[in-house]
Amino acid sequence: MLLAMWDNGGWQDLLIAGGILLAAYLIVMWVASLVWVYRDIQARTSDNFTTTMCLLIVVVFNLPGLFLYLILRPKDTMSELYDRRLEAEALLSELQEQATCTACRRKVDHDFIVCPYCRSTLRSACESCGKPMNAVWVLCPYCGAERIDLAPAPSAPAAAASPSPPVMPARPKRASTATYTPPASQSAAPVDPAPADGS
Repeated sequence: MLLAMWDNGGWQDLLIAGGILLAAYLIVMWVASLVWVYRDIQARTSDNFTTTMCLLIVVVFNLPGLFLYLILRPKDTMSELYDRRLEAEALLSELQEQATCTACRRKVDHDFIVCPYCRSTLRSACESCGKPMNAVWVLCPYCGAERIDLAPAPSAPAAAASPSPPVMPARPKRASTATYTPPASQSAAPVDPAPADGS
């Protein structure tokens, strides 16, 4: 029976049906690739011109246009770029919050009292609890103790309040190493003999 249909021109009908199925498949794939490209480019850029050009490449060149789009499309999506920017800003703010030594500009912890690199004083320790205090604090935020070096001095006479400066011990004098050098002898100038007489 198949041979009878084949002989009567049925093969032409089969070819037409196969051609229709192939064309429908290609059209569906083409439309699906257009939808995918549109969604993908919308996730990667907000520029209307770029979106239009990418869609035109796929409309005109079909499957080769899809491969060309995959080569030319932006590497990262907008959400990936946003996440990367957030990470960079978080890292930058973390670096800016990191304390540095005022003398050598190296990174130090917030609770360091002395710089471990250059030995410069960063903070003073609380006399009561020993925790580090900023230079501008008037009392310790940890234990509430007044700062001793900023506490007002008790009222006393001016002479007693200001102690005399410490006396430095006198340095012993060294013996002089200079030697006496007599002045250079001057050549004797010829002296005119004075006349003995008035003659």
